[in-house]
Amino acid sequence: MCKISGAQKTVYKHDTFWSKAEVNQIFEEKKWGFGFDFIYRTKNELGEGSRFTSMMRESYRPWIHYQFSPMARLSVSPIGYMKTQDYIGKPEDYNRLPYHEWRTTFQFFHHLKQWDGRIMHTWRYRYELRWQEIPNTDDYRFLNRFRFRYRIRFALNSNDFYANKTLYASVSNEVGLNFGKNVTYMFNQNRLYAGLGYRFLTAARVEMRYVNRFRARGATGFEYDLDRGIMLTLYIDQLSLLGTKDILKVRYFD
Repeated sequence: MCKISGAQKTVYKHDTFWSKAEVNQIFEEKKWGFGFDFIYRTKNELGEGSRFTSMMRESYRPWIHYQFSPMARLSVSPIGYMKTQDYIGKPEDYNRLPYHEWRTTFQFFHHLKQWDGRIMHTWRYRYELRWQEIPNTDDYRFLNRFRFRYRIRFALNSNDFYANKTLYASVSNEVGLNFGKNVTYMFNQNRLYAGLGYRFLTAARVEMRYVNRFRARGATGFEYDLDRGIMLTLYIDQLSLLGTKDILKVRYFD
C-alpha cells in the first residue's frame, strides 16, 4: 500500500496470475462464426505472499462473430457469467464477499498491417452491460462500461502473423470508462500488456504477458488497486484447422 502525496489517494499493490483460453470458429463462406472463452485469475493478499494465494476471477463467455472482411469483425457475447473475489489490499477487505455478475458484451475489431505484414496494429472497441450481484441480497446493480484498446504486434521470424511457427511480440493498452445515471466517477481502469506469443499447429497460439492494471476502487476516486501480474493465454483461432497444413483463410483474430 502507498499514498500519493498531495492528492490524498491510496494505492494498494497486488501480485496476480491471469489465464485465458479462447476457441473460435468462422464459417468462411458465410462469414458467421462462434467462440467461447474461459478466464481464471488468482492474487496474493495484503501485498504479500504468492500470486496464487486465492481466487480473484472466474468467467465463462460464449461469442457470436460476424466477419465483415479480413480486417474487421463484430462480436457479441449474449450473456457471460463471472464470479469475483476482489483484491485484498487492507484488513477490512476480508469483509468483502464474493459476488457474481452477468454480462452482455458488444465488441468491434479492425486492424492495419505495415512493413510487408510484419507489423499489425489492432483497435478494439467494447461496450459492456453488467448486472452485478449485491452480496447477501436478491438485488443487482446495473453498470455500463466502454473499453478501448490499441495493440501493436510484431512478427519476429516471418512477415505473416498467421503463418505456422510464427514468433511474435505484442504491446497493448486499454482504458475502461464507466458511464450511466448512477456513475459518479467515470474512470474504471487502465490495462497495459506486453509479451511474446508463438503460433503452433497452424491455428493455435500461446502467449505469455506482463500485465499492469491500475483500477479505481469504488466510485470516489481516492482509492486504487495496482495489479502487477503474469498472464498465460491459449488461443485456437480456427478450430477446424487445428493441426492441419491448410492456410488460414479467415485472417483476423484477436
